Amino acid sequence: MRFLITSICLVAFVALGLAQDKEFKKADHILVPYGKEPRQVLHLWLPKTKSPAPLVLHFHGGGFLAGDIREKTRNRTAEMINAEGVAYADVEYRLLHTAMLQEIMRDCARALQFLRYNSKKYNLDKTRIGSYGESAGAGASLWLATHDDLADPQAEDPVLRESSRLTAAAGFWVQATYDVIQWPEILDLPEEKTPYWKFVKFWKAMLPEKRFNELRKDLDMLANMDKNDPPMMFTNGTPDKGVHSQRFVDALAKRAKEANAKLTISNDRKQLTKFMLTKLKVKQNKGSKPSVKPKRKEFPVHWGSPPKLQTRDYRKLPGGYGFGSSTLANWIQKNLNKDVKIKSRE
Repeated sequence: MRFLITSICLVAFVALGLAQDKEFKKADHILVPYGKEPRQVLHLWLPKTKSPAPLVLHFHGGGFLAGDIREKTRNRTAEMINAEGVAYADVEYRLLHTAMLQEIMRDCARALQFLRYNSKKYNLDKTRIGSYGESAGAGASLWLATHDDLADPQAEDPVLRESSRLTAAAGFWVQATYDVIQWPEILDLPEEKTPYWKFVKFWKAMLPEKRFNELRKDLDMLANMDKNDPPMMFTNGTPDKGVHSQRFVDALAKRAKEANAKLTISNDRKQLTKFMLTKLKVKQNKGSKPSVKPKRKEFPVHWGSPPKLQTRDYRKLPGGYGFGSSTLANWIQKNLNKDVKIKSRE
């Protein structure tokens, strides 16, 4: 069901797994294909351990319409996770202009299954795998945590014979369900003012009723949640009725209580990493610290303040200002060009 989750991540990528710069550890394996589609790739960071390492997967945000990992080959969180003896994978998946949402969810599942299948090759402990993400990536983690195991023992593809179940799941700005039919009630909005409602109406008209309802069920993390799901931690949402609303978190917490599921809600994103390492039963090394990211080069005072609202992409900035959004990059370049013109007149 192409629910076109257009703005599930209306934020600049300041997530735990997206901070990077040249001093952070580079991925040991870059753009590893876990499927046949161009976007079915991942980066993998491996710790220096003799015994098989637990694994954390990161799913990026972007509303299932944006976001990629192509230039994110150096990662501060990956370095920190590796320092604790844990492997780290940054996963790219198809977007809604080429795949339906349930197919994207299965991209995320396949990445997990692929790494399980190749656990000996990469020295991974296939019994200890967690995932987290921001916004859309948090929703993908929740979907994996609550969905029945996708392992198919009869599959011709050996990757699909592996389990898709997690040891733990986490994230921030999560949506409680991708059955958008429930969103008006959850968000306390009239249907016509509910995010993506027009898209839902369009696809409901396009699909046979049986298929439409099957896909609703497949994408309903609330209904699929039960007491056998792995431990989960998600942060509180925003005080509005948008796609990052606290109302989603409240609905998730209510359902977890009903189902006796193991869910923790936290105000502190830093707790997500600690939670994940604890659930993977990793003895945290207090003495090991990743290299410290230097303070970003200051913008000239005469430029004024950088734009407050920025796009969701992430790239290298001009002028040696590190990494940031294309909005920030354009603002920097515009000011650099102005400075060149001023100098040429002097």
